[in-house]
Amino acid sequence: MFVVELTYKVDLQEIDAHMAAHVRFLKKYYASGNFLVSGRKIPRDGGIILAVGKRREDIEALIKEDPFY
Repeated sequence: MFVVELTYKVDLQEIDAHMAAHVRFLKKYYASGNFLVSGRKIPRDGGIILAVGKRREDIEALIKEDPFY
């Protein structure tokens, strides 16, 4: 199990422009069983994903598909 911490490096306007694609990414990996829970951090400067995988490299490969990456 892995905890993935996202930290935004651009302003929220740009983040919001990619939010729909990010949600599609999350849904894909919830459906596959790789993601168990996720959510925004407060203050809104990133997020957290609890992911399941055999190797760290596998999770890193998934994360590279995230539009926020």
